[in-house]
Amino acid sequence: ALPSRESLALPAAPPPPPSPRPLPVAGRPDTEELGFFNGRGGFSPDGREYVIHVATDEAGNLRLPPRPWTNVLANDQLGCIISETGAGATWCGNSREHRLTPWFNDPLLDPHGDALYLRDEGTAAWFSCFPGPAPAGGRYEIRHGHGYTGCRRDGDDLAVETLVFVDRREPVRITRIRVTNRGGHMRRFSLFAYSQLVLGGQPEEAERFVVTSFDEAGGVMLARNRTAGPFAGHAAFAAILGGGPDSPLHHTGDRTAFLGPGADPAAPAALAEPHLDGRTGAGHAPCFALQAELALNPGDSAETWVLLGQKDDREQALALVASLAEPDACEAAWRTTHDSWRRDLDGVTVKTPSPSLDLMVNGWLTYQTLACRMNGRSALYQSGGAYGFRDQLQDSLALLALQPWTTRRQILLHAAHQFVEGDVLHWWHPPLSRGIRTRFADDLLWLPFASVEYIRATGDR
Repeated sequence: ALPSRESLALPAAPPPPPSPRPLPVAGRPDTEELGFFNGRGGFSPDGREYVIHVATDEAGNLRLPPRPWTNVLANDQLGCIISETGAGATWCGNSREHRLTPWFNDPLLDPHGDALYLRDEGTAAWFSCFPGPAPAGGRYEIRHGHGYTGCRRDGDDLAVETLVFVDRREPVRITRIRVTNRGGHMRRFSLFAYSQLVLGGQPEEAERFVVTSFDEAGGVMLARNRTAGPFAGHAAFAAILGGGPDSPLHHTGDRTAFLGPGADPAAPAALAEPHLDGRTGAGHAPCFALQAELALNPGDSAETWVLLGQKDDREQALALVASLAEPDACEAAWRTTHDSWRRDLDGVTVKTPSPSLDLMVNGWLTYQTLACRMNGRSALYQSGGAYGFRDQLQDSLALLALQPWTTRRQILLHAAHQFVEGDVLHWWHPPLSRGIRTRFADDLLWLPFASVEYIRATGDR
């Protein structure tokens, strides 16, 4: 049996921040009654969020759930997995064949391939905006929702709210960091956004071919891997939007310089330096690392937006970042994403004598089918990336009453992966449809069964 995550020492990063004074979460009091609460988390009263409480004990160790509790955020182009500590993986095009950041498959340590850090320039104290990899003292509250994950930490006269979502239309993961100065004097901060780069399947195979660059005009980090098969011409990108008007943006594409000799995201060497070193190019252990500076008067709040994504080429990547840099564009993307998930999931609801069944059917099962099974084809324990001839036909039938057009599209996609000899692709990887031909009986039976069920439900003969 694996040891409990609680038995692991996950210390706060040096230098330790001052002991916090936990504050109530604004608008969400500690007395909020969570459904099916199990001592670590439970459902919000409306059932639309799963709320997890993570705190540090007197020794500075995190009190975590027994295994990572994750959310899958994805559209049909890009997606990510995110746990209650902020760990996970991001991909574009194929969650197994083309990862932007690494997928670790480690449910015990839940390692971080990317992270957000906030450093107080007055005290040099710093911590991660999520509970990992370098938690501050006190309490974090994590909320997994439909299409987003949020985190809030209050303490040290500072409120830090972090929101992560994947745009419904564009291949970009957007993170909003809102920092509020609750103290009585002006404070300056640096926000660091770090991502280990893969641009392929596994870091040991792909990362040595990754070349990073920095576009000065747009303030955008870019990366490419010319050996990445069908993704060879694509451009990954990262940016921080919304820092102070005169705030310089610092960067590095060298993971060794950012993390230091220990290569530990819980104690990155770069956070002991005034600024990132500006290195990019070939020959480095590749990463995206950006640093933006913030200044907050008493009572003020500042919002910054961190982008991570990929487009078909450099020009498209820069154009997407430029469009999101327009005033209120990121906020509009968040509202569109939030509202479209709500619209998609509210089409069918049930009320039964079983509250737990209602909770799952009214939103969560449909959301997981769409985001995790159909779009992402990835999760914490398996990151397959491929379409299964049987699997996604089964999944599409779960959507028949809500999105029959999705079922229809899936039937046509699978029909296009048959052969005149009578066999089919048991599974195949987009975008090139590389897979294995088989005559498994359940593959062959699911296509006519799904077709009959679709026609029976819709009349679309």
